[in-house]
Amino acid sequence: MDVAERPWDGCGKCLVGVRRLSRMRAATTSPERQRQDVLTAAASIGGHIIGWGR
Repeated sequence: MDVAERPWDGCGKCLVGVRRLSRMRAATTSPERQRQDVLTAAASIGGHIIGWGR
């Protein structure tokens, strides 16, 4: 498991990541790229992703 993705531990920086899919422009940002962006943002504040929303 990635350090940026781990179970809830009560640290106060447990976050839920969200990715969106666009029906208008499929070439905008892929879900995998969005995932990496969310993980990077979480790590930049010392947080981690505990789950993914839709």
